[in-house]
Amino acid sequence: MPFIMRIVVGLIGIMALLGVNPHWFKLDDLASERGIEAISAIGRANVRADVGGLFLAIAIFALLAAAKQSRTWLLAVTLLVGSALLGRVVSVAIDGYVAAVGPPMATETAIIAILILAYWSWGKKPEGL
Repeated sequence: MPFIMRIVVGLIGIMALLGVNPHWFKLDDLASERGIEAISAIGRANVRADVGGLFLAIAIFALLAAAKQSRTWLLAVTLLVGSALLGRVVSVAIDGYVAAVGPPMATETAIIAILILAYWSWGKKPEGL
């Protein structure tokens, strides 16, 4: 199980790395794909820094976690993905639920569950388990 979780966490890292590309290099596509529109140079820089940077950090930390089978790096990935999910929960609380928010929330929840499973499988097991 620990080896399989290393592969899965590595795949999460690769998928996050693929998420950097549109947020750095294809900003014009983000309006139709994600509802993000940057209307000035500072807006474009903010999308690249904040959203692209988040995806890059998730990718790096997940790949490090998988390469080293490190629970510490898993916690970092979980914190970043959890922060993104929390932002969506706050958005739903303030703006109300819209159907387009559901799939990203489900994806982030599933990723957090996978990361928690990896954390558990990579750790010391309590006596009797």
